[in-house]
Amino acid sequence: MKTFITILIILAVILFFTRPSTEKHKLAIADEIVKSAQQGGLDSTAVVCWDFEGRNAEFVNQTKNNPEEARKLAAEEVAKTLEVKNFYLCNVGTVTLNGKRQNVTLGAFGHVFCTGLK
Repeated sequence: MKTFITILIILAVILFFTRPSTEKHKLAIADEIVKSAQQGGLDSTAVVCWDFEGRNAEFVNQTKNNPEEARKLAAEEVAKTLEVKNFYLCNVGTVTLNGKRQNVTLGAFGHVFCTGLK
């Protein structure tokens, strides 16, 4: 039993010190948006649908011509709506689009896992 508790404490300490930053959440979402745009466009049926101020077609073309610039543009757009809540052992990224709040990222062990993005 002592070993189990020790392992849990060590795991909790590792989780606490490896929570990713808000910047990592923003960049992970931007990467997913750029990847989706490169693979066939932005999906309007996704949980989180990005509009880029009505310039989706222009953004999709930009991802093919200059992916790094598109990533920067996507990160700026994400930063407008992203809120990261810390839960000590992990953190969760939430965006509000069209009046709806959605959890879109989970950060733990220094990595950001994206969900609901297409």
